Amino acid sequence: MSRFFTIIFIFLPVAQVLCQYIPNSGQAFQFATAYNAAFAGVDEFTDIRLGYRYQMAGYGTNAPKFINVVANVRLKQPADVVTNSLRPSKGKGLLSTVPAGKRIIHGLGINVFNEKVGLIERLGGGVSYAFHYPISKTFRLSAGVTAFLENTSLDVNGIYLGENPDQDPFYDHLMQGSSKHSEFSIRGGMLLYSKNFYLGLSYFPIYTKVVTNSDVDFSDPFYQGAIQTGFILPLNSDLTLKPSVLAIVQTDHRVLLDYSIKGYLKNKVWFGLTYRDIKAAVVLAGFDFTKTLTVGYSYEMAMGGFSKFNDGSHDLVLSLRLNNFKGQRSYTW
Repeated sequence: MSRFFTIIFIFLPVAQVLCQYIPNSGQAFQFATAYNAAFAGVDEFTDIRLGYRYQMAGYGTNAPKFINVVANVRLKQPADVVTNSLRPSKGKGLLSTVPAGKRIIHGLGINVFNEKVGLIERLGGGVSYAFHYPISKTFRLSAGVTAFLENTSLDVNGIYLGENPDQDPFYDHLMQGSSKHSEFSIRGGMLLYSKNFYLGLSYFPIYTKVVTNSDVDFSDPFYQGAIQTGFILPLNSDLTLKPSVLAIVQTDHRVLLDYSIKGYLKNKVWFGLTYRDIKAAVVLAGFDFTKTLTVGYSYEMAMGGFSKFNDGSHDLVLSLRLNNFKGQRSYTW
């Protein structure tokens, strides 16, 4: 009987976290670099985002919790300040006089994350580098790579085997510290973008090395890659729509799709809706307090038969735009 309870308490949580890391968020567009390293350095300002997700609120203190911090900065700006982004309406004619090599961008991204799902906790971080090359006056092509180090651990003290349980050698072995797993991995991606459009492709399992092994199998890959695309649709001088699609490809070749549309009012307030084909819907809203500080909130609700087990998931994302001298927004994300 004790072995039965050990299996139940270990492997139910593991089923949700057995994978390469990607952010669990109702606002995936806020953490684009974590899905695709080629997004690092897209914006000309330094961008820092802190996200907190409280999932399945009905479970109270046992509800899954996720924290994601992403920072992006340009290590090298294009030579001409007037044309150092694709946005300005003035000075476009100067693009032809600036060599493409002088308009290259080098981007750096940093991601730190902590996830706790049941008895499983994961802590880690990644560093991304991206090289952006101007292939025309309006489009850039970037390629990026991310190095990840993540540690997954099982809280054996949280396993309850009942009163006076039979001796379980496997449980005793876990209690001696064999429930931690560390892994180093490298993933890469590419991105084609302009001020009105983007298309990205990333591949996760380029390289994986187990640093610290565990008796609990945390290492099997689950996600294979991601595809992101979106565009800007200006309706008038005050309202802009931004439809987008995020596709997550699993190792079994199943594709998980998020269909999103966001509306931006006077570049100050944004609102939106996401439909996930896992039968979930997300309502989103955000506000720019200043050109530096932005807050975003989303509420995800399950649909179909699973909805009775899920009281909803809350996401709060705070964003700081440093050195944002022109008061720019993120491109389309």
